[in-house]
Amino acid sequence: MLKNQCNDLDLKDHCRMAPGGAGRILIIDVDADFRQRLRKVLSVDGFEVIESDTCENLDQILSEQVPDLVILEALMPNVDGFTACEALSQHANTRHIPVIMVTSLEDCDIIDWAFDLGVFDFMTKPIHETILRNRIRVLINQVRETSEYQNDHNKMMSRVQEYESELRKFKNLFREELIEHKRTRRLVNHFKQAFHTHYPLRKKLTEGDQPQA
Repeated sequence: MLKNQCNDLDLKDHCRMAPGGAGRILIIDVDADFRQRLRKVLSVDGFEVIESDTCENLDQILSEQVPDLVILEALMPNVDGFTACEALSQHANTRHIPVIMVTSLEDCDIIDWAFDLGVFDFMTKPIHETILRNRIRVLINQVRETSEYQNDHNKMMSRVQEYESELRKFKNLFREELIEHKRTRRLVNHFKQAFHTHYPLRKKLTEGDQPQA
């Protein structure tokens, strides 16, 4: 069975541009001819292509080379495409990798099930290569734009937190200064009161000590 350990992967380079500037595509299908045909088409567009004839080694593939998009056959031996897709969609680190599920079946229930599991798109074989190529570009661009937006949002929130931290420091400093100011005012008022209380008496005593002419 496929391990559900995708959340342990470090996908910080999820949207890293692959050689050729297009992206990295993972094709999982038992049909070697289908994989080879897609490889030729996608390589022309500058995509780096990874191939696998089974879903059982998906964890290993993702730990070594993180794809920008997965083309996944639904009907696979041992671990089928639905199980693999579910494993990808259950974890925050991999659920944003777009999956295009392909199959020769045209059963509406299967299509609904695939989308319920988090599939981004569904295509029936034989695949129209031009449509596939354009769907891949659209999906990868959407993921990258979302990632860029999220990065900008995170940077903005980080700056907001820094400003809030500085504001708290300023408030604490202002509070300390205000407390010190109030303490100083109390001391000044105390000295004023003492002066007005004792100065007349001191003056009277001083005048009384002066020799009379």
